[in-house]
Amino acid sequence: MSTTTARPPGHIMRFAMRWKLLITFAAAFTVIFVFIAIYVLQFSSQNAQTRLQDQLLTIAEGGAATIDKEQFVELITTVPPKPDPDNPFGLGYPDSALYVDQATYLYKISLLSGDALPYTYFRDPADGKLYAAASSGYGFDPQFGYTFKVPTGETNTSVTNDHMERGLEGPVLQSPYTDAYGTWMSAYVPIKDASGVTIGGVGVDYPMTYVDEVVSDVQRRLFPVLVGSYALLLGLVLLLSTALVRPLRRLTDAARRMADGEYDLNVRQLVSTRFPDEMYELADAFGEMAEKVGARERSLSQEVQRLKVEIDHQKREEAVRQITDSDSFADLTQRAAEMRRRMREGSDA
Repeated sequence: MSTTTARPPGHIMRFAMRWKLLITFAAAFTVIFVFIAIYVLQFSSQNAQTRLQDQLLTIAEGGAATIDKEQFVELITTVPPKPDPDNPFGLGYPDSALYVDQATYLYKISLLSGDALPYTYFRDPADGKLYAAASSGYGFDPQFGYTFKVPTGETNTSVTNDHMERGLEGPVLQSPYTDAYGTWMSAYVPIKDASGVTIGGVGVDYPMTYVDEVVSDVQRRLFPVLVGSYALLLGLVLLLSTALVRPLRRLTDAARRMADGEYDLNVRQLVSTRFPDEMYELADAFGEMAEKVGARERSLSQEVQRLKVEIDHQKREEAVRQITDSDSFADLTQRAAEMRRRMREGSDA
């Protein structure tokens, strides 16, 4: 016949401790690794932007310092704009050797610096507005970029145009921005003649795809490392939690056996270790408890046996007392005494 133990009221389904530990550590590791990933990606992006800003300023300052200033002044003062109905802004590239020389020089700078797109611009003293001069886009096929003497206020946002204005006074960096042609970072540096007078400016646009590529490269390298480390740590947690729970299971089994009356278990041996720890102390406490409970049960058994003997003796005395105190026993005693008396009298006669 088998027996089952009823669940106590409010009993909750059992959930192994090692899975609790695994879930807890997994949650903690997830938060930590997500923080690390975000920090590394942000740091990589910021570092790439910083390098890009330094590179842009270097390109712009180098272009402004090495460009032919006299040729630049001659270009913007003597060459007229060329109408081009096919261009959205109505102007095209002029048929001028001055423009070709200036644009070709900027194109060479672009080739040497990767994806940088340098161009020049100036302020017209007649109306105070900014106009494009030469562009490195002239050397590409197909051609693109600013056309000659197009007003920059018509092609740029007010924020970009304001940066170009300030670029005529000193080096200026423009934070990443997006326009109809993509997302860019730009730098602006003044062009000064031999006497230090500003005659125009050099602008350099750089596509933010560089930063995106850096971040993507970091992701390709970082994520496998993080995922591998994450899996390895969870595996270690699972191994450690299993090693921790195993002696607990042994102690649980030992507790059940002690509950069934097996008090002579060597509980300490279940968690034997070269270096005693809390688990060993728990097993030692279980061992002491088993010894004390066993001793108390043996003492209780002896006391119960003694009481049982005393009770049986008392019952026998009570039974004898009930017999001797009865009227029939008194009458029988009296008759026996009378018979003994007669027998003595007969023997004397």
